[in-house]
Amino acid sequence: MMKKGNKKTVLFYSSVKTKKMFSIQSYYRNDILILRDLGYRVRLSKSCWDFVCFWRYSVAFVYFYRYGFFAALWAKLFGKKVYFTGGIDYLEPSFATPSQRRVQALFFKFCNLLSDRSFIVSSMDCRNVAKLYGGKMPSNCTLCYHVVDFERFLYMGDTPKKEGQYLLVAWMQNIDNVFRKGIDKAVMVFKEIHERHPQARFVLAGSPGEGSRYILEQIKCLGLDDGSVTYLGAISEELKIRLMLESKFYFMLSTYEGFGIAAIEALTAGCCLIHSGRGGLKDAAGEMGVQVDIEDLESLTQTCLELYDRPFDKDEMEKGIRFVKEHFCYKTRLDTIKCYL
Repeated sequence: MMKKGNKKTVLFYSSVKTKKMFSIQSYYRNDILILRDLGYRVRLSKSCWDFVCFWRYSVAFVYFYRYGFFAALWAKLFGKKVYFTGGIDYLEPSFATPSQRRVQALFFKFCNLLSDRSFIVSSMDCRNVAKLYGGKMPSNCTLCYHVVDFERFLYMGDTPKKEGQYLLVAWMQNIDNVFRKGIDKAVMVFKEIHERHPQARFVLAGSPGEGSRYILEQIKCLGLDDGSVTYLGAISEELKIRLMLESKFYFMLSTYEGFGIAAIEALTAGCCLIHSGRGGLKDAAGEMGVQVDIEDLESLTQTCLELYDRPFDKDEMEKGIRFVKEHFCYKTRLDTIKCYL
């Protein structure tokens, strides 16, 4: 830790549309808190040009291996240390097209060339990065999972107090993310659940845009605009935590996840996690929750109907909470980052 009054400044970058995203997205927020806990002053940036003002920062902490290259290039030109992190979805063959993978591979190599340390957030990303270098991870790359604010999400109540409610929180500013997160599939599955169980409720939340407009139209077409499905738009962290603690089920029917931080949040909150097991969910969910085949909508729907009728297993819930505590606590990522900064 640095002495008080002798703080270095970290310029924390991601190519977000608005700096509000740094407080909305939990992976940004957790890393900002980690850097502050390590004694750094943190300045937020959504523009590569901020890195030209070299006298305003000592260290560059960059999210994502694409536009972050330009921020890192300025930082390196001025002799600053550079650290990269974030998911690398477009290296994954099951998710990205060949041309998308080629572009991402090129950007990753350029970014990692400038990086003093790259904190890779999932074992799937580690595997894909290693493929770019003949099967071996570069020496400046370290596996460092995203984490959850465990104490805030921890479910402390009795299982019967959980409502028969489904929850899904995801960014919906573009339609591609709606399909990637399987939000459209979740709504179709819930249609069948609601027909069998009219008391069931499904709460959706996330930054609005083209994707949310599509989903609202789908909800209307399926006749679920009767109050059974509620879209809340962007919500605060406090409301997200409360909804997770109240909800019995959490949908994560993603075609691919760079890590899947919502999975560890939902498990900590005692939700029954219904997930695809794709990408980083192999780490974030592991053997926890219920893994489903998202390509077989009939089977997926049947599984969800059976889960609704089945009493929730308190032992399974506690097992999920222990799994998160052992692997994805805040201090774990803090200690790893501390080793290299």
